Amino acid sequence: MSLTYSINRAKQAQRVPVLELWRALYQWHHQQCAELIKKPCPIELEAELDNYLTTPECAVFVATHDDEVCGFIAGQLYELVSPLTKSELIGSIDQWYVAEDHRANGVGRALFERIEQEFVDCGSKRLNVEVWDFNNNALETYYKLGFQTHLRCMTKALG
Repeated sequence: MSLTYSINRAKQAQRVPVLELWRALYQWHHQQCAELIKKPCPIELEAELDNYLTTPECAVFVATHDDEVCGFIAGQLYELVSPLTKSELIGSIDQWYVAEDHRANGVGRALFERIEQEFVDCGSKRLNVEVWDFNNNALETYYKLGFQTHLRCMTKALG
């Protein structure tokens, strides 16, 4: 049986279910790398989501099925100004999550395509994303969507 999903800009009335998924995303990251990633802080998550919902350069889209929010994607536009690279308007995917029982059926791709189109419509010529190196599923997905590594951010623990 095929499920039908709707992809729309998140509304303030959907804040609580989006926040629950946002927390699940952060909790998953913490479980994967507890030495670097802290447990989700409800106050910080609420402030972060509220910023995305109220800032004009930001976008949050949700996937719903029977009025249930089952996934989201969040990102923002920014002007890259650098003495090294050409200045340009860039879209950034900052958060992306689909509830486990709604995965592997095109919901994530539909969310991605919606935010990508939003950025194109706003004049962005490039789309960037940062991915933790341990997140193999995300890395594989981004490669399938046409992303290429153009910069590596490396870390070394001191002491």
